Amino acid sequence: METIRIHPQNPQQRAIDKIASVLNSGGVVLLPGDTSYLLAIKIGKKSALERLNRIKQTKKRKYYSIIFKDLSDISRYADIDNRHFNLLKRCLPGAYTFILNASREIPKIMLENRNEIGIRIPEGDFMPRLIETLGEPIVVSTANSEEGPEFADPEEDAPDWLGFVDLMVDAGYIAPELTTVVRLDGDSYEVIREGKGSPDIF
Repeated sequence: METIRIHPQNPQQRAIDKIASVLNSGGVVLLPGDTSYLLAIKIGKKSALERLNRIKQTKKRKYYSIIFKDLSDISRYADIDNRHFNLLKRCLPGAYTFILNASREIPKIMLENRNEIGIRIPEGDFMPRLIETLGEPIVVSTANSEEGPEFADPEEDAPDWLGFVDLMVDAGYIAPELTTVVRLDGDSYEVIREGKGSPDIF
C-alpha cells in the first residue's frame, strides 16, 4: 500500500491527481473526510465495490454514501424536487447525510434490493477539488470494518483491512464523528441519526 501526505485545507494538485488516478483504475483509497477517515471508490467500479464489501465484512450495500462536489450533479443520481433542493442548500456543505431515492444512473450493484442512496457534500476544499479532477462523484464509507473501531490515526492504526487499500492519504489524526442522517420523502423528513450536523436546522 502506498501512502501520501496532504494538508486537507490546502492540498497539492499533484496529490489530488495521484488519488484520482488510483480511483480511476478501480482502486480503494483511504481518505480524510470532514468528520472521519473514509474508504473511497469511484462510482461504477464493480471490483472496487466488492473489495469495499470485504473490508466492511458485509454483502449488503448499506454503509455507502455518494460524495458530490456541489449541488449541481445530485439530480443526476437522485430523485430530488425543489423542496428537497432548498433544504439541501441550507445544510450543505456540512456534516449531513441525506437519504434520497436513487435515479437510474446509480449502478444496480450499489442498490441491491434497495432504491435509496445517501448523499454528502463535505466541508473543506479537498473533496470538491478531488471530485472535480476525477470528473465523477465518489462512493464512500466510514473507515472501519463492521465490528472494528474507526480509523483515526495513520501513525498508530493498522487494522487488517488496510491490506485491501491501494492508497492511504495521510492528513494526520482525525477524531471520528458521525454525520447527521436525514431521510427525505416528499413533504416529510426523518432524522435517522443525530451526529455532528445540528438537527435544529430542520
